[in-house]
Amino acid sequence: MPFSGVIVVSIALGAPGWSDLTSHDVEAAREFYTGLFGWRWVQRCEYNIAFRDDTPVAGLMKPESDDIPTAWTLYLECGSTRRATERIRALGGKVIIPPTDTPGHEMFMIAEDPGGAVVGLWEAPDNAVFGWGRAGALCWAELHTRDGAATDPFYAELLAYRQEQIGEKGGAFDYTVWYVGDQPTLGRFESGLSLPEGVPPHWQLYFQVNPDHDADAAVAKAQSLGGEVLREPSDSPHGRTAVLRDVVGATFTVIDTARRTGE
Repeated sequence: MPFSGVIVVSIALGAPGWSDLTSHDVEAAREFYTGLFGWRWVQRCEYNIAFRDDTPVAGLMKPESDDIPTAWTLYLECGSTRRATERIRALGGKVIIPPTDTPGHEMFMIAEDPGGAVVGLWEAPDNAVFGWGRAGALCWAELHTRDGAATDPFYAELLAYRQEQIGEKGGAFDYTVWYVGDQPTLGRFESGLSLPEGVPPHWQLYFQVNPDHDADAAVAKAQSLGGEVLREPSDSPHGRTAVLRDVVGATFTVIDTARRTGE
């Protein structure tokens, strides 16, 4: 889970272009993430946009039906959602929500990859800004799948990633790092041996802790706000991480990239 430490402007093909949370309890979610990351909120129609230091970092909305789960969704810049629709079907994926306009002049769509994970595709205008790789914002995202052999070529063909294999294919640690240009931007972990039965393939989102918090302090803060710890803080070469569940039931990871071990 490398960390590039940049803000994306005029978002590159394949880079994260947005992320949002669906929840039936918008007020509880707003209060939780304001307390944890210091987000400031602006409401546009029925959509809530979170800002950190005047930069948009995430969205929040109520689902349109009870069938839509409470969860974070990652959106990847695709250049053209209409072209992506054709490519997704040709590459073995499914279109769940077809290309849709937003009030901010973006377009988005929701798809399912061949491994069954849900992902958003984003078509942003040239002047788009998305807070990425900074305190209180998304800084890494990782696909947890049971079928790396199907998902790697799907995303590589769709979004032109260069993918670097780490660990043995099909082994206990089967991981690929996906590059946008020369920047390591996303990861894919084949978790068939560790993903519990009943947990679907999914994108795990990593948020950088605030400068005045380390990962342990962020976990304590999340707990004080009503969140739960799913995996206690642990060290890695990329930072100290912990997996949390927020007050509305969505899971995410916090990471302190300033604290790295074993590099």
